[in-house]
Formats: sequence, C-alpha cells, structure tokens
Amino acid sequence: MPLLLILLCFSFAAASFTISPQHLVLKVNTGERLGWVEITHAGKTPTAVELSVHERILDLDGVLINDSLRKSEDFTVYPSQILLYPGNRVKAQVVLKGKERINADKAYILYAKEVPFDFPNEEEKLSINVSLTLNYQTIIALETNKPGSLKFVSSKALDSGKVEVIVENKSSGRVPVGRLYIMAGNKKITDFTRGVNSIMPGQKRRFVFEHDKPLKEKDFRYDMD
Repeated sequence: MPLLLILLCFSFAAASFTISPQHLVLKVNTGERLGWVEITHAGKTPTAVELSVHERILDLDGVLINDSLRKSEDFTVYPSQILLYPGNRVKAQVVLKGKERINADKAYILYAKEVPFDFPNEEEKLSINVSLTLNYQTIIALETNKPGSLKFVSSKALDSGKVEVIVENKSSGRVPVGRLYIMAGNKKITDFTRGVNSIMPGQKRRFVFEHDKPLKEKDFRYDMD
C-alpha cells in the first residue's frame, strides 16, 4: 500500500511515524512468547499504520530478499491497524502463536507501513496526492540460547582471482558474523565478505577472500575474536 504525500500550500507535508524497538527479542527458551512495539507519530498530519509479520529470508551474502517476502502466520499482532494523530503514541502486542517448544533460533520481519485512510475534517487546502512506498522494519528474533556452528559446504576459485567458500548453519543457534574470522590451513583471514546479518539455523552464507586456491573441508576452520 502506498504512502500518501500531500501537497499543502505548494510544499510537501508527509505524515510520518517511528517504531521501536528495532530489534524485538523473544527468549523462547524461558517461555517468552509476547512482546510489545511502540508506534509514535512524528509528523504534522494524521496517518494510518498497518503492522504485519513476514518471513525473513536472506541471500547467500546475508542480504534480505525484499522482493519475495511471505507473510507469516506464526504471530498475532494487536492492533494490526492503527490511526495516529500528531503527538500520539500507541503500543501494539506481538504474540507468537501456539504452545509448541521452539527448538531453533529464528528471525522474522515486522513491517509497519503507512496506508491510505480518509480522515474526517481534513483541511480543504489539501489538494494533491502523490504515491510513495515507504515502510519501517523491526526484526523479531526468537532466541533459544543454543550455540551456533557452521559447516563447510563447498569452495571454488572465482574469475576475480579470489576464492569463494559456502558454509551452512546446521545447528540450532544463530552465528554472529561481526567477530568471525576464517582459518585457511594455518592462515588467519579477517578480510572477507560476510554480510552484516547473523547466520540463522538452516541458512547458507558465502565468504569471498584472497587466497591462492580453493579450500578443502579439512583446511577450513573458523573462530571468533
């Protein structure tokens, strides 16, 4: 749904809002299945906001794939549609459905997007509508407190003269990449592509770095600084 920008007295005045936190963590290992987000009106005109939860799918480089987002049925969000006036702050409840035990870390995307709404008593001066897609993202993380680990999948030489290594997280815990380094035999490699998002259970990730030849599984290790 588009965000409406309204031309008022020959200048654009966009209704806007913020959402917090940007990272909602549910510690499912302790039974936590409910969290809250707060939507705050930050503009000068009324706005309508819709909340929805989507699957969080990353590519091999750890980048969110925005063009194939699927809505998730794992959560109930209430209220999922909110009307905001200047100065308003509204809290929304995010509830993980069901009672089954969660055995692996997982992450979702909570989208908050502005949607069209015919507010009563709008200023007569509001004259022209311009459509612009805009939304805000909050990560919903289910944490089990289980350790994460990576398995070697493959390696090959690239035309750039660099080497590619594919790994997969076959564990139940996430693997953060910020402090991760690679051991190629006895060589420690810290300068490589890794993305910024953690590698979640079931995900693969591509590492690219300078090396004289592709790695074999026995030559690959990794650790954290």
